[in-house]
Amino acid sequence: MFKTGIKDRETIQYLLSQGGFSFLFRMFAMVFSFISMWFITNFYGEADYGTYALALTVLQILAMVFALGVPNAFVSFAGRIDNVEKLKGLLLKSGAIVLISSLFPILCFSFGAQFFSETVFQKPSLLNYFLVVSFSIPFMIFHEIICYYFISVKKIIAYGLFFYIFPSVSFALFLVAFYYYNLTGFFTFLAYVSSIILTVLIALVVLFYKKTKITFPEIRSKEILKKSFPMMVSGIFLILLNWTDILMLGRIESESQIGIYNTAFKLGYLTLFFVLSMNVIIMPKVAALFHQNNFSEMKKVINRSTQLVIVFTIPLAIGIIFFSENLLRLFGEGFIAGKTTLILITLGALFNAMTGNVDQILNMTNHQKGVRNIFFFGFLMNVALNLGLIPSYGIEGAALASLITNVVVNIVFVIVIKKKLGFFTFM
Repeated sequence: MFKTGIKDRETIQYLLSQGGFSFLFRMFAMVFSFISMWFITNFYGEADYGTYALALTVLQILAMVFALGVPNAFVSFAGRIDNVEKLKGLLLKSGAIVLISSLFPILCFSFGAQFFSETVFQKPSLLNYFLVVSFSIPFMIFHEIICYYFISVKKIIAYGLFFYIFPSVSFALFLVAFYYYNLTGFFTFLAYVSSIILTVLIALVVLFYKKTKITFPEIRSKEILKKSFPMMVSGIFLILLNWTDILMLGRIESESQIGIYNTAFKLGYLTLFFVLSMNVIIMPKVAALFHQNNFSEMKKVINRSTQLVIVFTIPLAIGIIFFSENLLRLFGEGFIAGKTTLILITLGALFNAMTGNVDQILNMTNHQKGVRNIFFFGFLMNVALNLGLIPSYGIEGAALASLITNVVVNIVFVIVIKKKLGFFTFM
């Protein structure tokens, strides 16, 4: 398999050169992310970090739902647009769609914050968090669409700056500033939201400060929604699949246990570092090759990218498992209780990474409904496993549910890609 890959030097060189920037930017963001997580856990404590993680999960799910799948659809449509003026027009049209769609959650969480915090989650301390969630949803969505625009025009450095660097650095700076003024743990979440808002405002200035001609492509909003809606549904189930554990733990376990699990989850999902970095490179490439009907080149790009991910990911996963206790100790002695949880999550993420960018490959090749169905199946499986395992085994039960679901779902993805496109992602 890898001997064949060496012959495809141009493909590998392209993936490494483009992916190299993505790796570096993601590495930088990862370091800042863990510095921020370390800061919150050590200066505010496990409970405040657990509340922050729960509120962030709710925000990410809402942003995924009310984005309506438009960011992914944007990349797919961009594969057949060859000029910047039309891409900016598509960006504005996409932005208008999600602005309208985000009005509902804004009103819902503005007036229903008390209901969600006290009745749904039975945690009154979440009230102020949910008020912040309400006005931050459109900024979360705009941030993703703008970053996908930079991917579409192949400005990987701009993408890295606005997706990784600016949010990470500003989040860390806001955290330090708020702590300096002795503000409460609530301000950890406000720091995160403020970093996203600031990044979006800077990106909009960069994109539109020069008066350039903007042409709206002949793509109707109805056509965008027709493609994006299945992507939205699959995206919802992906988020729920990944975060069902925390949501269900939020109902059953204490804030401290949620904080330990979320820390283990983030450490374990470092195993997805290379596959997620590669995703940025192959999404627009696969979309363009699909529209050109160049399936042989598409297969080559997918195979080589997956093989590179496997080579880089296995040592990373082994390192996380071997040093699991030491990594958790960085966040406090209480976090060592999550060692088994971290190992289980890492194994599930490793299997996920070794199958490649399976969901986005299908999304970019007009098989978004299949992605939706697979993630729906995975979500139901994850809920059933969590219901059965969390009451008896707590956070370790949630991690085992995540491992089993990851293995089954990714096996299904590999089989579907073989059936629909005629090849395996890794060979």
